[in-house]
Amino acid sequence: MNVPRFIHAFETLAALLLGSAVVSAADILSCAADGTLWDKPLGVVAKKLFTSKGRFSQVDDVHIRVHRGADLSVGDVKLGDVVMELTKDRDHFVSVSTTIFNKGDDGDIGKESFEVRLKKSVQSIDNIMGMEGKARQQSRKETGLKTRAWEWKNDHCAVLLEAASTGKGKKYVAEFIRMSIAPTKEDLEKGGADDSARKSDLKGNVVREGSGDVWIKGVPMVDQGEKGYCVPAAVSRVFAYYGMDGVDQHALAALCKSSNQGTSIDDMEKALRSICSSFHMTVKSWDWVGLKSFIKKARKVVKKTGTLPDEREIAQMILDDVENHPGAMNKGLNEIKQQIDAGIPVVWAVMLGIFPEQGLPQSFGGHMRLIIGYNEQEKSIIYTDSWGMQHDRKEMPMSRACAITHRLWVLRPSK
Repeated sequence: MNVPRFIHAFETLAALLLGSAVVSAADILSCAADGTLWDKPLGVVAKKLFTSKGRFSQVDDVHIRVHRGADLSVGDVKLGDVVMELTKDRDHFVSVSTTIFNKGDDGDIGKESFEVRLKKSVQSIDNIMGMEGKARQQSRKETGLKTRAWEWKNDHCAVLLEAASTGKGKKYVAEFIRMSIAPTKEDLEKGGADDSARKSDLKGNVVREGSGDVWIKGVPMVDQGEKGYCVPAAVSRVFAYYGMDGVDQHALAALCKSSNQGTSIDDMEKALRSICSSFHMTVKSWDWVGLKSFIKKARKVVKKTGTLPDEREIAQMILDDVENHPGAMNKGLNEIKQQIDAGIPVVWAVMLGIFPEQGLPQSFGGHMRLIIGYNEQEKSIIYTDSWGMQHDRKEMPMSRACAITHRLWVLRPSK
C-alpha cells in the first residue's frame, strides 16, 4: 500500500475540515450530476462538500467512510454513512455508496414510514437529475434478496436506488434504502452469481513471506460501523472477495435476520446455506477442537461447585488443554491451513473479552471475524475485523484463538 500518498489525501480532507465553517447540508448528487465530483481534484470537491461536522475514517487503500451527521444530502434527504472511492492515485473520487435508511443504524420503522422515505428519496433524485427514475428489474442473484430498484443517467453520472423489506403484516421489517452513484451505468454494475471467482484462481492470492506469514491478499474491507452487523459484514467481505460485491452487508443482514444487537449463529448458518446454494458455493462448518472433553470437565465443575462455568472459565479450560495437549488444536489448524493455502478465507465466530485485546469497539460478547492467514513458526493466526483499515490485519497466538472459537465456516466456490 502506498501509505504516504493515502495519508496525504486523508490529511487534505482533515485540514479542509478544520479550517471550514459549518454550512448547510451539501448535496452530493448535485455535485455528481454536473461532473464536479469526478472531474475536480480531491481538495476542490472537499471544500464544496464537507463541513467541520464531517468525520472520516479509512476503510481501505482507496475508500473513505464519511460518518453519519456530516451534512451530506440528496436534495433535502439526509444521508447515513457514505463510502467514497478514490482513484488509485487517490486524488479524485470515482464512486459513492450510501444508505438513506438501514435498520442497523436507524432502528425499526413501520411500512408507512418506510414508503414515505422511499417516495421522498425517489422524488429528490428525480428533481436533481431532471428526469423520472426508470424502474429496474432486480433478481435475487444480483443482491441475494428481492429488491425494488430505480436508475437514472445523464452525461455526467448514473444513479441506482434500491429498497428492500422482508415479511408481511406483523412480521414486516423495513431493511434498507441504499444509493450508488458513479460516472457511468457500467460502473454501477455489481457482481452476481455469474461473476463469482473460480477455485483455481484463488491460490494466486496467497502470499508467503520470509517471516513465515502465509496470508490471503485482496480480501476487501467492509466497515460495519457501530451497528451489530459483524456477521453480515464479515460474510459480505468473502462474497466481495469472490467478485459478488452486489450482496452487501445490508442485503445479508436482511437474509440473516440481523438486528442492531447482532445475528444468532443458527439464523446465520441457515441463511448462509440458503444463499450459497444460489451462488455456486458450498458451506462447511466445524469446531476448532472437539467439545466433548470440555463438556465432561464442565459437568465436573457443576458437580463440585453447583454452578455452571462461564465463558471465561470454559475458554481457560480449552486454553490449558491445548497448551498441554496441542494435538487437538493442531487437527483444527490443519483444516484452517488447507483453506488458507487454497486462497479461501475462514469465517470465524468468537467470544470477545476472554483475553485482553486493545482498541476494539466491542469489549465483550459474540463476534465474527475472518481468518486470512497463519504462521506455523510463531504459532499464530492472522485475522481481520470489519471495523476499518486499522483492524485489517492482526495476529493472535493459535492457542488463544482456539480457546475463544465458537465455530468456523468456509464458503467455497463450487466451480
